[in-house]
Amino acid sequence: MRGSLASLDSRIAWRITMPVDHPTVPSAATADPCSRARAARAVLAANATATEEQGKPTVESRAAAEEAGAFALTTPENFGGLDADHRTMVGVFAELGAGCPSTAWLAAVSATAKSFFFDWMTTEAQEAVYADPNVRVCGTAVPAGHARRVDGGYLVDGRWSYASGCLEARWAEVGLGMIDDERTDRACLVILPTERLLIDRTWDQAVGLRGTGSHTLVAEEVFVPDAFLMKQPEHLEGPGIGTRQLSVVLHTVAPLLGAARGALDLVRPLMTTERPVFGTSYTRRSQSPSARLMFAESSQLVDTAEQRTLGVADMLDAADLGNTSLATEAAGARMQLVSALRDCRTALDMLLDLHGSSALTEGNALSRFWRDVAIGSRHGAVNPYVVADQLGSALAPEELPAEDA
Repeated sequence: MRGSLASLDSRIAWRITMPVDHPTVPSAATADPCSRARAARAVLAANATATEEQGKPTVESRAAAEEAGAFALTTPENFGGLDADHRTMVGVFAELGAGCPSTAWLAAVSATAKSFFFDWMTTEAQEAVYADPNVRVCGTAVPAGHARRVDGGYLVDGRWSYASGCLEARWAEVGLGMIDDERTDRACLVILPTERLLIDRTWDQAVGLRGTGSHTLVAEEVFVPDAFLMKQPEHLEGPGIGTRQLSVVLHTVAPLLGAARGALDLVRPLMTTERPVFGTSYTRRSQSPSARLMFAESSQLVDTAEQRTLGVADMLDAADLGNTSLATEAAGARMQLVSALRDCRTALDMLLDLHGSSALTEGNALSRFWRDVAIGSRHGAVNPYVVADQLGSALAPEELPAEDA
């Protein structure tokens, strides 16, 4: 009886919270998202400290990112979105990341969630989620939830960590590991209105990406209609799912690439600023041949990271899902992206050396870029030894194909 009453009450509440209008992305944003993002960068930079302090983007930052089309990049055109290619997405996330990596990170996370699972959704779920083309979505595919069958749907319980953007996202897509005490046979998620979930503030003491609000989502017997449960389609077993996983890695790297670019732009004017260098007769850093070399190497590392990242974006945009060698190509591409992040981290360390220890203070933009990249580049999607294992297995599998055995 308890389950039936909870199901009825939840279904009534669910209908009340469903969106009823279908706004469209401003035409100005659809013209050139990268240019719009470049214009938004200054707004995000001016609000970056406040974004960190409140644990989510300021109203001004959110509006600037939305005007650039950052939250509509992966919304399908028939729902009023941009349906952008990967090269455009890298450009937008990197431009925003050069101003505020946290805001860029949230745009990238939402873009991933909205594109990865689109064709897992029923038509009813698609129409609900994409009613607003700028809708923000959070969540995690980690199967940390348990669903119990009731009349018309499921009651869901669970805890999902690292739910970036959960403080503002309208929807959460979260993984299930069990349905009616049985393990799911394929990857399975549910779509939940975030207002039906609790938030355990486990991210408040984070060192970097403080403005992402990557807290823990908690569900306690939350009702989910049948139409809002998603299972991995059978046609995605194989190369297709690998391509989507690569897009997750790409979206992880792009905001951090922007952070490295932002740090480079911060240090550039410092090179020619009149400021004595301790222990030398230099009055400017640019008088030191070694300092000039260090800055040149930093710049080259960031440029190389950008080239690698855009190369993977172009590969994804041209990907043939029927190509049987795609698994090896995808593993190599993931390694390219991990290498790009390594270059960004090395560049940031060198830029900090050029600036000096005063950069490592609260509120300093260079410190924020460094901390954000330090945290973001250790995301599970870009785990260096896992990515190396994947590439090694693709290049030299432990078991030979039957015809070669």
